[in-house]
Amino acid sequence: MEVAVCKGCTGTVRLTREEIDEIFGETMKVKNVKLVTEEEYNNRLEKCRSCDHLEYGTTCKFCGCIIQIKAKLAGARCPYPYEPRW
Repeated sequence: MEVAVCKGCTGTVRLTREEIDEIFGETMKVKNVKLVTEEEYNNRLEKCRSCDHLEYGTTCKFCGCIIQIKAKLAGARCPYPYEPRW
């Protein structure tokens, strides 16, 4: 299986669950970053994954964010124009 690579980056745009957990591990706790509940996170991901503007199954075309990261942040909002999905 070929790994999807971001057009502007040299690294992969696909993250494992372990990589996501590492990103939101101790560093985020120390910085007091507010995260959504696991239920809200899964709800947001479901909406993102059903969006026609998702590239590589990971990247939002509107903001360029990796959805598995953005969807965890309590202060983040869907950038879909005129009608955010979450």
